[in-house]
Parts: sequence; C-alpha cells; structure tokens
Amino acid sequence: MKGIPRPSPAMVVALIALIVAIGGTATALPGKFTVGRDDLKNSSVGARALGKMIVGRSQVVRSADLVAGDGNFTETEGKILCPAKAPTALDPSIGNMGPHSFEMRRTALANRLGAPGGYRFVVSGDEGPDFGYTMTVSCLLSR
Repeated sequence: MKGIPRPSPAMVVALIALIVAIGGTATALPGKFTVGRDDLKNSSVGARALGKMIVGRSQVVRSADLVAGDGNFTETEGKILCPAKAPTALDPSIGNMGPHSFEMRRTALANRLGAPGGYRFVVSGDEGPDFGYTMTVSCLLSR
C-alpha cells in the first residue's frame, strides 16, 4: 500500500489562494459585527437596502405670511425631529411649495450620537396664512 501522493505545485498554489480568499473577508473589518463611519462609501447603502429599517415622518407648518400676493415675502421656520426609537434622520425634504415660495435654509439638528436627528427649515414665501409647508424626513431605526 502506497502513501498519499505529493501534491503538485499548482495544487499548493490553489490551496493557498483558497485559504487567503476565505480568510480575507473575515479580517476586512476590525471588531465583531460592527461597521464604522469610515467603512462605507457615501451613498453606497440606500433606502432599498435598509428596507424596513426606515420610518417616515412628516409635519405641516403653517405659513407666517399674513396676506397672499402682496409682494412681501415672510420667513416661516419649522423643525422636524425623529423619535427616540429611530434617532437618525435621512433624506430631508420640504414639499407643498407654491410658486411664490422657496427654501432659504436647511440646518441639521444633531442627535445624541452626533448624526442628524432632525432638520430645521426656513422657507420664504408670499402664499398667505391659509398655506402650509410639508416637512418630510426618513428616520433610521436603532437596534
């Protein structure tokens, strides 16, 4: 009975490549089951990949303008915050903007983690007191 034959040099190279390929992904990120702020490229993970981890929030803010169409643009300020169970805000937008209104400023409001937890909007408009601006933000659930 003969022993196990000696592997060819090609087989040795193939086995080394297999071991490196399997072990390489295990050492890609430091830590255990963690992904840090610098581990992902911007916009590489979208809402579709997050799936059911997104909670939508919207709020209507009434216009501060007293008379519609008088030529005096009035600033209306409003803010929208994410709840404690979903503290990180994504994709802020303001809707229901009429032809005589525009967004002047959008400021991120930091949460306890330092990420955006909500936004403050300032809209300038001449739409009148019966007009409302819809602020919308998506909130990412925490684990």
